[in-house]
Amino acid sequence: MQRKGLVFILDGLGDRPCPQLNGKTPLEAAATPTMDHLALHNQCGMMDPLRPGLAADTHTGVGMLFGLPPKDALRLRRGPIEAAGINLELRRGDILLRANFATVEKQARGYRIMDRRAGRISDEAAPLCAALQDVPVAPGITASLHAATQHRAVLRLRGEADGEPLSAQISDTDPGGHAMQRGILQAAPSPSASPDAAAARTAQALNCFTQRAHAILQKHPVNARRLAQGKPPANGIIARSAGRHQPLPNLLTDIGLKVAAVAGEMTILGLAKLFDFACYHSPLFTSLPDTDLAEKLRLGEQALATHDLVFVHIKGTDTAAHDKNPALKAEFIARFDRELGNLNLKSHIIGVCADHSTDSLRGEHNGDPVPVLLANPGGRRDLVKRYNETDCIAGALSRITAQDFLTVLLDAMGALALSNYAPMEMEG
Repeated sequence: MQRKGLVFILDGLGDRPCPQLNGKTPLEAAATPTMDHLALHNQCGMMDPLRPGLAADTHTGVGMLFGLPPKDALRLRRGPIEAAGINLELRRGDILLRANFATVEKQARGYRIMDRRAGRISDEAAPLCAALQDVPVAPGITASLHAATQHRAVLRLRGEADGEPLSAQISDTDPGGHAMQRGILQAAPSPSASPDAAAARTAQALNCFTQRAHAILQKHPVNARRLAQGKPPANGIIARSAGRHQPLPNLLTDIGLKVAAVAGEMTILGLAKLFDFACYHSPLFTSLPDTDLAEKLRLGEQALATHDLVFVHIKGTDTAAHDKNPALKAEFIARFDRELGNLNLKSHIIGVCADHSTDSLRGEHNGDPVPVLLANPGGRRDLVKRYNETDCIAGALSRITAQDFLTVLLDAMGALALSNYAPMEMEG
């Protein structure tokens, strides 16, 4: 291998023109002299994390960049990833779901969702989770909630129903931000699953937990204090992406690379652990724009001393977009660019990319491609002069998938040959 690789994944970086930014995207509006310099002397393009028009989630978008084969990406479940991120103790048969604390209002026909993130509750999540341990939700089945990052948590369903194991083939209770008006959904056996009594019982257990969790949280002292302070109560739980822990295939480890991930978000750390990557984390890292970018980038550069390829994940771009704050997103991008300029980037292969686009006007992911940049000392250069959604369309990398971008990066590193490409499973 000729060079080491350092890849920066700016979560939700891609965006659409914003009236608040005079018709520019946050990336176009931000001052980015470092990334523009890299773009001017190297190659750029546009990347579809999965395929054109298909909006990726963080775990699928990052999973692809981490070397997950495309055929496995759409089957990737969020619950087991989050559980790995927090080192949750597991037993055979446990069902794991990604959960959010939410602010809800109980109504005659269910629960109205007022805020899917309960005001981005953070430090108070742990005592709330402590009140939701081993909650009986059906004969022989218990539910436990475990804090992850900010408002995020892992819901573990454990036990058996009539001697049968629980099933992960159940639908979500989280409607997603685009359908929040539907309120908390009723879990049911997945539409794609064949009729399954175990799935029906597991779904019933999850629906029971929704009710019992609300009753417990509504009376919790933490929520009484939050209400007194004018904050939204975290009095509901919404859950999605049920699954079981299972090994994940990975191109990067299959070809023998030593890989590390630097992140402050448990989803990313969970993926890294499932792929047997080294993990670098600090209490200074958050999922918000207030994260310590200088320390995160310093750790990324430091990890290169002992690893072939290092991924540095930046979450604040996505958070600002979900909060419908394009100005904050642009400001955060500019701050990242300043910190990037403090690194010694001349001797490594540098990648700058994103896991998906997040629309700052709607606060949701979309299927737009994201701009990508590949800096290769001594490599080819194109005519792109600035790193953004508009300029990168004309780049030499053209419009590629995340799998393609990873392949080009590995080739620039001298780490990939046709003989070890088989694990990638080329797809036409």
